[in-house]
Amino acid sequence: MKNLFSFFLLLSALSVYSQQYKDTTFSVRGFTCTCKYNLNIEDDNKIFDLSEKPAHYPDGEEEWKKFVKKNLDKGFKGNEEVEVRFQVDKDGNLSGYELMTRSPAQKYQEIVRVLKLSGKWLPSVQNRFCVKSMVSLSFEL
Repeated sequence: MKNLFSFFLLLSALSVYSQQYKDTTFSVRGFTCTCKYNLNIEDDNKIFDLSEKPAHYPDGEEEWKKFVKKNLDKGFKGNEEVEVRFQVDKDGNLSGYELMTRSPAQKYQEIVRVLKLSGKWLPSVQNRFCVKSMVSLSFEL
């Protein structure tokens, strides 16, 4: 009887700690990303710097360059590299913008404006799960 009770206790503990998820397909501007969507809020607090598949602009790198060239204000004096780091959450939303180089605030604000204008990105994927991640990008301004 004691073994049976221990067995049921173990089963109930496993069900409490089991990872709950649903399969999800994100579609952003006609581009899709398929991954598992974690439903456990405690597991969502991790932020990945490196992942199996990094977060990225939906249209690809070449289209990202065209987008930046079209939308970035070129009226700044001087030419310097400005690096910005930001988060892409598991839903593709951008937030947490950080300036990583010593650059004027106006250049940083212009880059953040363009990043916000870019809309949702495709999230990072780690072990087939959509995850929150950090992205670093450099801009010439």
